[in-house]
Amino acid sequence: MGYGRKIVLVICLIVFVGSAGMLLNYFIDGMKAQSAFDDLSKMKTEREDLKTDKGTVIGKYVDLYLANKDIIGWITVDDTKIDYPVMQTQSNPEYYLHVNFNNEYSDSGTPFMDANSDIFIPTSNFLIYGHHMKNGTMFHDLLEYADREFYEKHKTFKFDTIYKGGQGTYEVLAVCYSQIYPKNSDKFKYYQYAGMTSESDFNEYVKNVKAMSEFDTGVTAEYGDQLVTLSTCAYHVEDGRFFVVGKRIDARQVKPQ
Repeated sequence: MGYGRKIVLVICLIVFVGSAGMLLNYFIDGMKAQSAFDDLSKMKTEREDLKTDKGTVIGKYVDLYLANKDIIGWITVDDTKIDYPVMQTQSNPEYYLHVNFNNEYSDSGTPFMDANSDIFIPTSNFLIYGHHMKNGTMFHDLLEYADREFYEKHKTFKFDTIYKGGQGTYEVLAVCYSQIYPKNSDKFKYYQYAGMTSESDFNEYVKNVKAMSEFDTGVTAEYGDQLVTLSTCAYHVEDGRFFVVGKRIDARQVKPQ
């Protein structure tokens, strides 16, 4: 083998080892992040409710609230890794994009609610974002809903606000692929309907997401129903997105107490 070819081989090996190392670190960091979230789940223990200036935090979320007052809820989809706290920082909307529950940098970030959503306003749409991590964590499993068979076995998910009266089961209404469009585009932008309160906006949102849905779930909603939209990245197009819309079925939306 000539000297030049040896040099090329060495360079290729260095690049391979470096890439493999970066990939390994990515998965190790993901495992650490997931382990930390598993520990948070263990903090949900029964204790006395806690009255705050915003409302009454129910007992099982009190320890989490005392650890980080940015927590506003918890999202769970059975048979997936989606079992996470939901944060909100209205003054700094994307703060938890790359920050964990303990306010440390993390590629995984923490699921967070759009700043325009308000858990204290009835008849709105709670828009929750989570990363699509290639290691299978965060909202990676949300895309399972594109599979009709998965949907048939998981027609509901759970979203609790931490406040009394805000615990709910949601029936999947639509599962959709979309993308982030230019501001001047006249395309339907689902991400602009967070926290909607008017009947016209509600009806427009439901009509459009039903039309976009990968399949007909047979579920619809009417003004007064509470919606939750779970959103993550998708890679079918540039700036692609995938989202699932659920309707609360155990009760109409009531203001947390």
